[in-house]
Amino acid sequence: MGGSAMTVASAAPAVSIEPVIPAPVVEERPMVSEPVPESTAIPVATAEAAPAPEPAAPPAEPNALWKWLSGGNTLVRVGVLILFIGVAFLVRYAGEHIDVPIEARLIGVALGAIVLLVLGWRLRERAGGYGLVLQGGGVGVLYLVVFGAFHRWHLVPPQLAFVLLVVIALASAILAIAQDSRSLAVAGVTGGFLAPLLASTGQGSHVMLFSFYLVLDIGVLVIAWYKAWRGLNLLSFAFTFGIGAIWGAEAYRPEHFATTEPFLVAFFLLYVAVAVLYALRRAPSLKDPVDNILVFGNPLVAAGLQFGLVKEIEYGAAWSAVALGAFYCVLAHQLWRRERESLQLLVECFIALGVAFATLAIPLAFDGRWTAASWALEGAAALWVGTRQNRRLPRWLGLALQPAAGIAFLSDMQGYSAALAVLNSGFLGGMTIALSGLFCSLYLERTRTGSGSNVLSAFLLLWGTAWWLGTGWYEIHLFVRRDWSPGIQLLYAAGASLLFVLAQRRLQWTLAAYGALILLPVMALWTPMWTEAFAHPFADFGVVAWPVAFLVFYFVLAKVENEVVRALASASHCVALWLLAIVLG
Repeated sequence: MGGSAMTVASAAPAVSIEPVIPAPVVEERPMVSEPVPESTAIPVATAEAAPAPEPAAPPAEPNALWKWLSGGNTLVRVGVLILFIGVAFLVRYAGEHIDVPIEARLIGVALGAIVLLVLGWRLRERAGGYGLVLQGGGVGVLYLVVFGAFHRWHLVPPQLAFVLLVVIALASAILAIAQDSRSLAVAGVTGGFLAPLLASTGQGSHVMLFSFYLVLDIGVLVIAWYKAWRGLNLLSFAFTFGIGAIWGAEAYRPEHFATTEPFLVAFFLLYVAVAVLYALRRAPSLKDPVDNILVFGNPLVAAGLQFGLVKEIEYGAAWSAVALGAFYCVLAHQLWRRERESLQLLVECFIALGVAFATLAIPLAFDGRWTAASWALEGAAALWVGTRQNRRLPRWLGLALQPAAGIAFLSDMQGYSAALAVLNSGFLGGMTIALSGLFCSLYLERTRTGSGSNVLSAFLLLWGTAWWLGTGWYEIHLFVRRDWSPGIQLLYAAGASLLFVLAQRRLQWTLAAYGALILLPVMALWTPMWTEAFAHPFADFGVVAWPVAFLVFYFVLAKVENEVVRALASASHCVALWLLAIVLG
């Protein structure tokens, strides 16, 4: 077919033979006997051909719940759901109004569930998911029978009930994996989580409930080992922590701590493992293989519940935050060593969480100044992660936290006093805000994520420099004798200029050259202040401060004058000369 097309094209290149459009012949080539693949026989558009119409936009994806209900055999799915709820209420009603032994009733319901499973397996290849939905309904009813027999009627011992629940969970997981069926997994898990609620009398043990849910979640973990089914992971996560939060709000008491804390830790670790498995299973096929809801939602929800459990324990929330931060940092390190290529994004998320919880521990244990400092540090981490992941929300959140941290810090400074110089919350907190702002400025300059990044970088440089100088000056004011304080403050500003020169050279930080020139406006501001407080510039500590300040400034100017705009360098020379003449005069 390909050979005949080429022959027609060479014999009559101007003739249009439908449906083949001839391509222009560049040179004569011998005919080949191999058939031309269809993918290579692409018609070449001529100059007169009209441009191809743009493909229509794909229709919007329907809601996930509606897609499940309307896909396949809708009547069967809705019918199985109604059947499951009806069986639950039938068992309760029979237990209250019918004299048939409860053992016989439960055996009958269990046999009906097994019939659903067998029938669903035999019909598993029928279109529309008919058999899969029946299997899911059967699994849910079995969960209901075992949990009711153990929890409500106490017909089976705890050990046997646990074994039966594990067997059902593993069997449903194996069935779902073998048939590659998300709907079966979702139906089985949903039935399992709903069974205790439908069979409950409101007077059960939370230990039994959470043990049952832990078995279900282990089944979800087994499925996650083989399949990256995000919907199933999120469904089980919502059921587990949603029901746990409702129970905690209504029934938790401090005496329940010893029997509740292990389950919370187990659920948290289990869903961390699910998130890691999801990233491992999807890493080769997705550009962004991280389940953000599970990665960030799991620690946030677990931390909220944990803080509620330990609110009666002194520093309990702070130690919990420290433990979470350390856990995520260690986990990020181990994943980086083992799966550096495929899990880079997940590792960065875990590092951000580790830093966030470590900084959160500070305000939970210390005063408002530490809180503000932790906000600044967390904002810098959010900016870094958001830029690495190319996400706007974390970037803007990190930038907004910088001024928010400064305002919170200043609002807590009323009546502030410190016993030790440097080693106090005022100095260390202020320097944390300063370093966070300077880091953000440097990172924005290097990444250049948008048109306004240069302006933001310059603003953050000014912000960080102001906090660096202001924090140091206030500390000098508190702990240095009054007549020496202005001279020490001037030397402190000179030291900051030298540090900016060093940063500009070592870090290739262009804006740091402008920060180094901050010494000149400081000297200009100090001149009138000095004349009001002292008889002459060399009074008291000024005999050291002023000569050192001018020497440092001219050294700095010589280092950075080629790095800043020419007009600023010329103006700095002029202003420095006049300032030197005024001081000497």
